Amino acid sequence: MPIPLVHLQDGKVKGKISTDFLGGKYYSFMGIPYAKAPVRNLRFKAPVPVEPWEGIRDATREGPECPSYHSPFGYYIGSEDNCLNLNVYTRQLSCNSATMKPVMVWIHGGAFLRGSNRTDAYSPDYLITEDIVLVCINYRLGVLGFLSLEDSSLEVPGNAGLKDMVLALQWVQRNIQQFCGDPNNVTIFGESAGSASVHYLLLSPLSKGLFHKAIAQSGCSLNSWARGCSNGIIIARNLGYEDTDERNILEYLKSVPARKIVEAQEITGDSFNVGIIRPFGPVVEKYRSKGAFLCEDPINIVKSGKFHHVPLVMGYTSREGMLFVFLDELKHGRRRTNFEEEIFYDRKLHMNSTAFEKCVLEIKKFYNQEENEPEEDIEKLDLLKTDNLFLYGIHKCVSYQKLVSQAPIYFYRMTLETTNNHAKEISTTKHIYILVVLYFIISKLGDGFIKSTLLKFAKLIPQNKRTGTCHSDDLYYLFRTFMNEKFDDGDENNTYIMRFVRLWANFARTGDPTPDKDDPLINIKWTPVNRNENCLLNIDKELKMLVDPDLERVKFWENLFEE
Repeated sequence: MPIPLVHLQDGKVKGKISTDFLGGKYYSFMGIPYAKAPVRNLRFKAPVPVEPWEGIRDATREGPECPSYHSPFGYYIGSEDNCLNLNVYTRQLSCNSATMKPVMVWIHGGAFLRGSNRTDAYSPDYLITEDIVLVCINYRLGVLGFLSLEDSSLEVPGNAGLKDMVLALQWVQRNIQQFCGDPNNVTIFGESAGSASVHYLLLSPLSKGLFHKAIAQSGCSLNSWARGCSNGIIIARNLGYEDTDERNILEYLKSVPARKIVEAQEITGDSFNVGIIRPFGPVVEKYRSKGAFLCEDPINIVKSGKFHHVPLVMGYTSREGMLFVFLDELKHGRRRTNFEEEIFYDRKLHMNSTAFEKCVLEIKKFYNQEENEPEEDIEKLDLLKTDNLFLYGIHKCVSYQKLVSQAPIYFYRMTLETTNNHAKEISTTKHIYILVVLYFIISKLGDGFIKSTLLKFAKLIPQNKRTGTCHSDDLYYLFRTFMNEKFDDGDENNTYIMRFVRLWANFARTGDPTPDKDDPLINIKWTPVNRNENCLLNIDKELKMLVDPDLERVKFWENLFEE
């Protein structure tokens, strides 16, 4: 295979040749800028397309992350210069209109605060075996991506990070044919905050015509954690700046180093509970403008049908909340919960009211926590966090959207548990600091005997016994990360990886995850939801169609606030 060279609309880029997990070759182009550096007067503003360049740009190395703290190791990373970049992976560079490949655009998660498109977390080595074109994008995070001011003259209404995604999708439309990708067959997909972003793109008028299918893994716009608020004064106070005039705040924030802003946003204490609106995240923009991303409440858009009617895959893992119980325990040094924090902030119940206290008691009763002793039943606490952080909002989204959608909605639940579930491994370990140090060392090693040995050693660290599939465990079946070992031929994990990848790639190709009933890897027909039933594919070691297996828990939350 020759050294790959592609001529984009903005200039030429040089890539490299890589090898997937089955030994096949593909072309890799990384760190391609799709927007100008969001610095100085462009900081906090909607992104501006990149300017053309002369000569050949080196795309053999990864571009910088957007300023943030590293996930999962917590040290500062990133640079505003060229952080709005994307990676493209393809098996072909020569094709015609009849042989162009479906395009899959990945939007990473990280609570709108962390994450990037780097290959140590999102290597294409699994997905690229299905002969698709994969694009992984960066977008601005935290305050830098979601500063929201109320003064319309300042033109910082919020959602700059989401507008970054729109510009990246516009770049795909202009350039993806040069990588043998079909601009008329683009699927956006993401997990957690990336999944909520996918759903926001489904609702925004700015993204019309930029994609044709969507996959939302563990998140939607109706989840409480997927919303932010006006936050200029919040971040100013965190930085010790006392002026409350938004114009002065904006000018001050433009002058502050990115690292200092990232450090300051941590002071707010993003607790990730449903009782408090998050300070930094997507917002309903307070004033309409030509470039507005979202000017109406998501629930109203969903109910009215004023979204993009494209085929949708949406689902969740069986114990999403396991990770958040773990993070809370890590933060406070003990397992605990405050049931007053489990009442959704948008219900606007006064904490000392009879209705509020009744809701708290009902939650304790339903999740067997009447004595406020979560240590006695950690499984129920995992369920509580799963339900109010994820399941309730996702189920509500599917149930409302299906009533007006003109395109199919494929619903799923992942219950698959193997040695490849690394999020669960971290969330249940008995020695978290040993495991983190071990994985930090592993992350710095290339593939080889030492890395393989340390990965096997990590599996020997004792874990607490817990049921279910953790939040983000699905990622390890779609992407090879620094935590994924290379499985031997015949290892069952290879089958589960290839099956997960096949389902997603089938959907990207055809809008149907199971178009071939004779495919031995899948051997089931995934039927979409209908008006009467939420048909659901349970993704486990065996695939099985079910009907709303967790409906009782959803109904509890639906009924809780009726009075």
